[in-house]
Amino acid sequence: MDEGTRSAAEVFLGRLKEAGIDVLLANGGTDFPSIIEAYARAPETGIAMPEPLVVPHESVAVAMAHGHWLVSGRPAAVMVHVNVGLANAAMGLVNAASDFVPLLMLSGRTPVTEGARFGARSSPIHWGQEMRDQGGMVRELVKWDYEMRYPEQAGGLVERAMAIAMSDPKGPVYLSLPREALAEQVVPSRPGPLAPARMGAADAAAVAEAAALIAGARAPVVITQGPAPREGFEPLAGFVDRWALPTVEFWALRQALPTDHPMHAGRDPVPWLKDADVVVVIDALVPWIAGHVTLPEGCRVVGIGADPLFGRTPSRGFPVHVPLVGDTAATVRALDAALAARPPVGEGLAARRALVAARRDETAAATAKRVQAGRGRPMSAAWVSHCLSEAKDEDAAIFTELGCDVSVMRFDRPRSFFSTPLSGGLGWGMAAALGAKLADRSRQVIATVGDGSYMFANPVACHQTAAAHGLPILTVVFNNGLWNAVRRATLGMYPKGRAAAANVMPITALDPAPDHAAIARAHGAHAERVEDPDALPDAIRRALDATRGGTQALLDVVVGV
Repeated sequence: MDEGTRSAAEVFLGRLKEAGIDVLLANGGTDFPSIIEAYARAPETGIAMPEPLVVPHESVAVAMAHGHWLVSGRPAAVMVHVNVGLANAAMGLVNAASDFVPLLMLSGRTPVTEGARFGARSSPIHWGQEMRDQGGMVRELVKWDYEMRYPEQAGGLVERAMAIAMSDPKGPVYLSLPREALAEQVVPSRPGPLAPARMGAADAAAVAEAAALIAGARAPVVITQGPAPREGFEPLAGFVDRWALPTVEFWALRQALPTDHPMHAGRDPVPWLKDADVVVVIDALVPWIAGHVTLPEGCRVVGIGADPLFGRTPSRGFPVHVPLVGDTAATVRALDAALAARPPVGEGLAARRALVAARRDETAAATAKRVQAGRGRPMSAAWVSHCLSEAKDEDAAIFTELGCDVSVMRFDRPRSFFSTPLSGGLGWGMAAALGAKLADRSRQVIATVGDGSYMFANPVACHQTAAAHGLPILTVVFNNGLWNAVRRATLGMYPKGRAAAANVMPITALDPAPDHAAIARAHGAHAERVEDPDALPDAIRRALDATRGGTQALLDVVVGV
């Protein structure tokens, strides 16, 4: 190193830390030498850098960054090995893009030079891994992508990448880092600061139009798939309570209201849409299943969010008569204020409150029966979920992927429930839970996953990561021995078909079943297989006690279809 210079890798890592990146989830390769050397020299250079954590599979690393953001509201960076690592990371980026999660996706770029340049090709794979357009693998999934060309770009590219990722609507960005450029020396410089572009409330005239519709509505309903992760229950909870707006969480990605909120109207929009005259759709890509619902004649739909038309989705036919484009929380507050200036008729509010209360009572009674009916062999997902709900900490964070039956569970705290994105890239739940635990080690974190989802999670990599970095989560595998989502989809299309009558439906069985508990035990976990419904509460207690003591745990629970 010359006096006053740093490697581009050192500049890059230092600027990551300054930009608010606290952790670099890394799966290394031959493109990493300058990154590794920069970390080794950090005590000498004094450069503050993100904490480097080794994650032995790329899809696990990206899902961890996803979960880290959901719990903390702080983005993470993921760095993987050239095109092969990026290919493994792509499914995680599908989920992050679908869920508007800002993360910085980094990959090396195989060297292109073959001569004396420092960092030039030195292994046969450096020829085999070259691509014409490496970024093309993920371009449809990210908001911005670029390949660093020169070492002096290192700092400025961090500023630009982070500003774009954190601008509304948020999302992942991708930066490719060639080995030669990372290795070059550069005199550090300070580029001009870039602040994320923030949205405010929606247009005032559109807000007034929406408020007039709600004020004049006889049977309005709100449908949401969850607030931004750092928002709590407010302002939505106060807004829907003041104006007696029944609120349905359909395929919720996270909890929008406490489950005991008087306007929490369950998770099925169909009963509420039969008579609706105004529907307020908040951050919901799919507010109902189009083939199951026909809106009443004259029903008007208000769409709220940074992109209420979901322009990135090529085909989407849900109506939006009044789009309120803006920050969701700010727009809800503006709508609340507009309604205060022209409040709905009081008798209408009282009638809606009574209707929601009556339906909540009916649902609670039916739920209690369903839970007890599932207390057999095999157990139902409802029984297992009920037992988990009774045993978990009040502020526990639940991450579910085709696992628990959320309709029987209690969630009273903000950011206590997270579900797999609607993109459905499998393997998300357990790894996202690890990222959540990394973000907040004081919280109890539970992953509930189907047995197929557990296999997709690269469980050896997940358990090794938990052991290596001290992330004692509880994973509950809902083990029914098949791809139940595939089975249900087939039954939905062909209820009287040959597949429905078959003893074993083709392409759905997961036989022979592996010993999931043994996989966990191989990494020092407390692990049990549970088949007896009466033994389940004590098994959950033992598992949670293990996590409180710093040991990861797994329960392999046999459930029916």
